[in-house]
Amino acid sequence: MAKVQSDPQRVEQDARTRFANLDEPPPAVRDADNRLVQLTPNARFLEIRRRARLIAVSDGLAEAVALLLGGDGARVSVDHVRVDPAESRDEQVMAVRGTIRGVDAVVPLRPGALHLHAYPATDDIELTGEPLLSVELSPDVRQSDGWVPAAAIVAALREHFG
Repeated sequence: MAKVQSDPQRVEQDARTRFANLDEPPPAVRDADNRLVQLTPNARFLEIRRRARLIAVSDGLAEAVALLLGGDGARVSVDHVRVDPAESRDEQVMAVRGTIRGVDAVVPLRPGALHLHAYPATDDIELTGEPLLSVELSPDVRQSDGWVPAAAIVAALREHFG
């Protein structure tokens, strides 16, 4: 079976579109009389939905970053969800995984974040301890909608992945 290579720009654009709609309300539904009705979900549902969307957005971002770094020759893959204690103690985002400073490491990718942290890879979702590496991106890379492009993330991480 042939491996299909994804287009990092297309993957990132899809993630960025979802990022722009992160807090959009759920779509209207049809009632028993086939009328469209806009339900007002409770706050708990809205928060669960927002967190699920954040994971989906970060998945697209992680794929784009891994594809771009892989194109540069780095051996990087999309990992699973992680909690970066330096960014948020309770929100999960996807991460990329590769070798940094000779250590198997993961970098959680929170969409819009200007701080990147690499941690030793574990099977745990919640990362602990001090990061192996912390990189701060220039605020100038953040787009008007809050998006930090995959290319800016790759530029900041490129020299660290071996």
